[in-house]
Amino acid sequence: MRRAWVVAVVVALAAAGCAKSSNASPGTGNKATSGPTTTLKPQNGGIVNIGVGAETDGWNPTSSEWAANSYTEAQAFFDPLMAWAASGQPVPYLAKSVTHSANYKTWTIGLRPGINFTNGQPCNAAAVVLQLTDDKKSLLVGQALGPMVNAVAVNNLTVRVNMATPWVAFPSILASQAGYMAAPAQLDSTTTSTTQPIGTGPFIFKQWNVNSTLTVVRNPHYWRKNVIHANEIVFHVYTDPTTELQALQAGQLQFMTTSEAAQIKQLQASKQYPMFLQYPDQPAFIMLNTEAKPLNNRDLRLALEYATNQQQLIQDIDEGLGSVTTEPYKSSSKWYVPSGYPMHADVAKAKQLVADYHHQTGTSGPVQFTLGCTNSGTNPQAMQLLQAQWQQVGIDVTLSFTEQATYINNAIFGDYQANCWTQFGSPDPDIDATWWLSSNVHPIGAPALNFARLSDPITDRELALARETPNQAARRAAYGEVWKQFAQQAPYIWLGRGPNALVSAPNCHGIGDMVLPNGEKQIGLGADAVPWITQLWLSS
Repeated sequence: MRRAWVVAVVVALAAAGCAKSSNASPGTGNKATSGPTTTLKPQNGGIVNIGVGAETDGWNPTSSEWAANSYTEAQAFFDPLMAWAASGQPVPYLAKSVTHSANYKTWTIGLRPGINFTNGQPCNAAAVVLQLTDDKKSLLVGQALGPMVNAVAVNNLTVRVNMATPWVAFPSILASQAGYMAAPAQLDSTTTSTTQPIGTGPFIFKQWNVNSTLTVVRNPHYWRKNVIHANEIVFHVYTDPTTELQALQAGQLQFMTTSEAAQIKQLQASKQYPMFLQYPDQPAFIMLNTEAKPLNNRDLRLALEYATNQQQLIQDIDEGLGSVTTEPYKSSSKWYVPSGYPMHADVAKAKQLVADYHHQTGTSGPVQFTLGCTNSGTNPQAMQLLQAQWQQVGIDVTLSFTEQATYINNAIFGDYQANCWTQFGSPDPDIDATWWLSSNVHPIGAPALNFARLSDPITDRELALARETPNQAARRAAYGEVWKQFAQQAPYIWLGRGPNALVSAPNCHGIGDMVLPNGEKQIGLGADAVPWITQLWLSS
């Protein structure tokens, strides 16, 4: 159900919601659940072919609309200033250090000496200032950097970032799209800034055939030694999960992901392919445009909460592999606070709320609006099931299916009524605050990162409190109030958390083996962690 459901775009961390557990039980983590293992030492050389589920609109970190698979690709040629470690904390990656003043209003980024972009330009303070300044100016990415006033170069290897208000979780943003460093030559280009990426990463951009392939080649001068093994990586776009799996079985791919429950069970039974089974922290849900009629009515949105039968979706679409969710975080998370969202469908309650809507608006008959999704895998079946559930309470939706790049753009500009979506659950909820703040609500037709376009003063107050205090108990309590507001205002109709599998060919190794510059392992492949694929290698 969730393969091509749109995942966090722009500045949301693609590794958002990475679990800290490695236990393979529904909703709690992952494990290498099937397939052969190897004790071989990494071999150098070869071409690794990787399947991705959708295309992106470009490779400029300051302006392009990235979904999860975009990060898998971007990590080949860009390095982030920070990265998520197995400890669950962001740690310096391209940066050497990131420190803060006592009041969290001034942050200092120290850079590693001697690192160049692949075009020879130095990755110095001037380059980082340019990137962060362009991020802040961006109509899209700038909304995620609300507290930032400016970035200034202190010296060649030191950047100071000044905030208008305390920002405790600022390093988390540097592990997201805003922290991926592009060369000044790319950012300054008026013609190729989105089509020809130039980073400091382990691979160098070679060729991009839109909607088909992206090819990168080994960077012989990469600043991290002995972490790259493949000579070349080719990313292949597959919008049909069945075709993608057939490509893996035919030896045309060495790595892919799938959220199709039937495929996962098939792969588990075959025991031919190494597979990490994840249970994402990111929930799947229906996102409602609260500025678009008829969904600008709260009672109607609440009716959808009670009309939705999550258990039926999990059983019929995810073949029992998923779990019910009632908020952005699952019950095992340190950020979970019971929200009051209905745990079970209540058709009678939903019908009463639809009647209340008709009374308020002076209308009658079935309520009508359009429910959108991407046309991939079991998405159509999932939307048809929702359509049938909602029809029982007097809501008659028309289904519409759109390819991902356009779909994301429509959400940004508010050109939708209700859309299937997958997002949130970041390691630190402050990363996701971007999507919830009233300051990021803009009129339909203008770009906005608060896609649901819900303005709520209580949510704003609690998000500000959580952003400005380092006290973890206070932060958790504040976010708990936000989850309760979501239940009461109903901008999101939660559908559940389903499985996601990272699948390798028998001769492809290295998934989950990434070690960060400080010696820590990358954040585990549990939950919906986006795997670093730059360390993959092929055995002969």
